[in-house]
Amino acid sequence: MDVVTADAPRGGIHERWVVFVAAEDRSGALTALAETFSARGVSFTSFTTLLVHDGVGVMSITFAASERLARVLVRTLDRLAVVRTTTLRHLRDDTVRATAVVSGADAAARAAGAQQVAGTWVIAGAFPDVEDAIARVRAAGGRADAVTILPPAD
Repeated sequence: MDVVTADAPRGGIHERWVVFVAAEDRSGALTALAETFSARGVSFTSFTTLLVHDGVGVMSITFAASERLARVLVRTLDRLAVVRTTTLRHLRDDTVRATAVVSGADAAARAAGAQQVAGTWVIAGAFPDVEDAIARVRAAGGRADAVTILPPAD
C-alpha cells in the first residue's frame, strides 16, 4: 500500500480520497472491491476502470471518509486475492491528476483553461485545479460531461 497524505487538509469524516487499485482482470474482482466499501458503510463517489492490460486492470475509486477509515479500507483492499497494489491519495493533493470534458459554456471553458480538441473542451491538470475549473464552467451555465482521475505518474 502506498499512502500519501502530506499537505492534505484534515477535515474529519468528510475528507475526500482516491484509491488507485491494480487488480486481476477476472470475474468477481469489481464485486470484491465494491463489497469492501459497502461492508464499511462507505459509498464511493466514482469508480472508474482506467486501463486493462496483461490481465491487470487499474481503477480509480473516489470516496469520502476519515483518514483512519480510508487507511482501513486500503488495508482491506490489499488483503483481497485479486488486488495487486493500492495507492491512496487525498483528493486535494496536487499530485492527483485529472482530465475533464466540459460543454455548454465556451467562454467560461476557455477562461477556466480548457483547450478545444476536435470540438470538445478538455481540462487537464492537478485534480484541485480541474475541479475549480469545472466549478467556473458550471457557474457560467455549462456542465462537466466526464471527469477521470488519472493514476499517479511513474
